[in-house]
Amino acid sequence: MREIINQWDNAALRFTEAQEKSEFAESNKRVVKNRFGHFNGEKILDLGCGYGFYTDYFRSIGANAIGIDGSEKMIEIAAERYPLTEFHVMDIMKPLAFENHQFDIVFSNQVFMDIENIDIVFSECNRILKTGGILYYSIVHPAFYDCHWLGDENGFRYAKSIEKYIHCYQFKNDFWGETEHFHRPLSYYLNTASNNGFCLVQSCEPVSYDGITKNSDLPLFFFAEYRKAE
Repeated sequence: MREIINQWDNAALRFTEAQEKSEFAESNKRVVKNRFGHFNGEKILDLGCGYGFYTDYFRSIGANAIGIDGSEKMIEIAAERYPLTEFHVMDIMKPLAFENHQFDIVFSNQVFMDIENIDIVFSECNRILKTGGILYYSIVHPAFYDCHWLGDENGFRYAKSIEKYIHCYQFKNDFWGETEHFHRPLSYYLNTASNNGFCLVQSCEPVSYDGITKNSDLPLFFFAEYRKAE
């Protein structure tokens, strides 16, 4: 995990700058804002908060929000950008420094596919959530992420070529510098959540592409909301 954290330390500034300009990041924000529009002091943990946008958003709409990330550089950026919001450096692959049943919501945006062992993460989310609490996460859609676009004679990207999906594997991305990616089928995420005491409430595969240059009927992201079983 230390190597992965180092990768994100190195990528932190470029990642932040890219996210601020990304249409896909904006589409994610719309999904989250449609789901969470107001809070009344609920305690929220932003797990793998990156540069802190969502942590600060939750604070701004009335939550008692805390952001944690294993990357010291990410937390430095978050604290500088959002000085009114609480952030901590914390390795999310280890037991978290929080008491049992402390949070109403654990939120994680585009994190789980970039860490090696999500079983311990789901287990820790269960431990720190109150009974009936919400686990809400998004990931790149594993059925369509590691694929190649196919285009027609006019340049319209109409389909994706999928060569492998069922088995878990890993590879490196190089969008903001080298970062590790761990592919798992959706069933892995769903079963891991279920095995750790979570019940699926709803899922979402939002429209990401414009339908003009790329087929809008193919998703890029997957969102899932669970409740901690009573």
